[in-house]
Amino acid sequence: MRSRFDLKHNIGKITPHSKEDLYILKEVITPGNFITAKSPRSVKIRREGELIRAKTGRKESIMKILVEKIELKDKLRLTGKILEAPERVERGYHTIEIEPNKFLKIEKEWKSWEIDRIKSAERRPEPVLVCILDENEADFYFLKERYKHLFNLVSKATGKRFDSKKAEKERKEYYVNILNELKKRSKNVKKIVIAGPGFARDDLQKLMKQRGKELLEKLMMEFTYQTGNLGLQELLKKGLIEKITKYSRISQETKAVEKLLEEINKNGKAVYGLENTREALENGTVDFLLVSDIKLREFEELLDLADKIKCKIMIIASEHAAGERLVGLGGIAGLLKF
Repeated sequence: MRSRFDLKHNIGKITPHSKEDLYILKEVITPGNFITAKSPRSVKIRREGELIRAKTGRKESIMKILVEKIELKDKLRLTGKILEAPERVERGYHTIEIEPNKFLKIEKEWKSWEIDRIKSAERRPEPVLVCILDENEADFYFLKERYKHLFNLVSKATGKRFDSKKAEKERKEYYVNILNELKKRSKNVKKIVIAGPGFARDDLQKLMKQRGKELLEKLMMEFTYQTGNLGLQELLKKGLIEKITKYSRISQETKAVEKLLEEINKNGKAVYGLENTREALENGTVDFLLVSDIKLREFEELLDLADKIKCKIMIIASEHAAGERLVGLGGIAGLLKF
């Protein structure tokens, strides 16, 4: 997500980069907001003084609508009455479809939690170490905004009979060498991705469980049909970066909910449910507010109150186990200052 805000004029200029970003925009855009973006629309053409609706021509034009309806499927669909458009564009109601990498301008009264929600999606991707391998060779990549091919490691057992003792020894050395390279390069990376066809991934994972347990919490296993650069392109097309970002978000949200449950279980510094949380917010004792994504609009008044007392807010997705537990607690809870 890329964004720029002009709060003096209540304007947010935003370019989403992923499906996850569209989901966040669905959370912050509400009926009554103004949206400006490019969108295809039938145009009026003039022939011999007559206005004729174009039967086939739908041209992209910059339009501004007053949002009445919001839907998210493959794209974010924003429907409303056209307020501004080129003269040739048919007036009336229109649906603007927003997809990744499409710019839009949002005009609304921005709440600080909405801006924080968007800004949180702007964080640069953390570095990832990728190893794509089969039984014969392994390629190592460093992945951030771009990827860098580090090196290629080839098994000495390639082309040999695997029932020979020497070939078996060389096969084991191959996996040990891969594991050692992963250990050397894993210190400053967020995730280690092991990918490829066949059973080589599984053999490496078994060795890691025996001799590289410290790497397991960073490990992601992925299947690809290809190895090398083609395998990496497969991973990128499958949305590897988006998946890692999502896992990172889920991990943060899970830790927050676990902390909440820990405090609840020991009758500690926590409240949950609408009334108890409202009372704590009104008293200014909430340090960290947790709200389910499916309850945002229902609890908007409490979010505004949290803004006023400057408490931290985390929106918890209902799609994972920790999010479901928060929904079970009423969809809103708070960790207290004292």
